[in-house]
Amino acid sequence: MTSAFLLDLLTDYTIFTVMAFGLHVVLMSGQVSLGHAALFGAGAYASALLTVNARLPFLVALPLGGLAGAALGGVIAYLVARRLRGMYLAIATFALAEALITLALNSEWLGGAIGFPRIPLRTNLTVLLVVNAVLMFALWRIERSRFGASFRAVADDEVAAGMVGINVVFMRSLAWVIGGFMTGLGGALHAHRVGVISPTEFGFSTSVAILLAPIIGGARTFWGTIVGAAVITFLPWLLTVTEVESRLMLYGIMYVLIMIFRPNGLLGHRPARRSAVG
Repeated sequence: MTSAFLLDLLTDYTIFTVMAFGLHVVLMSGQVSLGHAALFGAGAYASALLTVNARLPFLVALPLGGLAGAALGGVIAYLVARRLRGMYLAIATFALAEALITLALNSEWLGGAIGFPRIPLRTNLTVLLVVNAVLMFALWRIERSRFGASFRAVADDEVAAGMVGINVVFMRSLAWVIGGFMTGLGGALHAHRVGVISPTEFGFSTSVAILLAPIIGGARTFWGTIVGAAVITFLPWLLTVTEVESRLMLYGIMYVLIMIFRPNGLLGHRPARRSAVG
């Protein structure tokens, strides 16, 4: 391991953390997504198109990439999240993400299967640290605000939340918009890190990796997402697992172990043990 390799790995980790922050907000409201990589792709392609075709500066295209993710999050909230819950919502987000990948593969103006090239390389560790710091502060404020309390109330019991005056539909939709913006930012940062993007990068395996970050670390706080993202990023390299199929197998093993030994995540509270009576 060289210092350059460790710097590249740290860069990938900070980008992945930004993406996972978006799903953390969605999970905070009691919703789940198996197609979150679509929001990641929306931010990546939006930022790439704006910098390459419209010649906009990177610092202008970056937040616009986040807005593209927020817009797609709003579409998902309107089409499926308002009507579906639990596993049905997860399946619907997976299907929608796969449909968008097929659309991108057949779109010449997005580069198709060949990919979208010539994206200027502007993402560096300084930009990533600033973006992560801003998002961490925003999440810290959200978790301690009435919005965070409303998200948790909706996640715990929608009926009870509605009875105390919380607009459940609005809070569920707001979680998708905020989460979409953060994940879209991650996509824009990724596009300007690699220089070439293709639709296959934003498939099911990426969505699974994003979902595992808050689950492994603990979805009750954004600190858990930071820890989970570190596990997802660094553990495959430590175990020299580089193939996509092998990584999916590793993710499955990690998920099973977490559900058995730490169902609330590494930073979550252990479930109370029930003592036998009599």
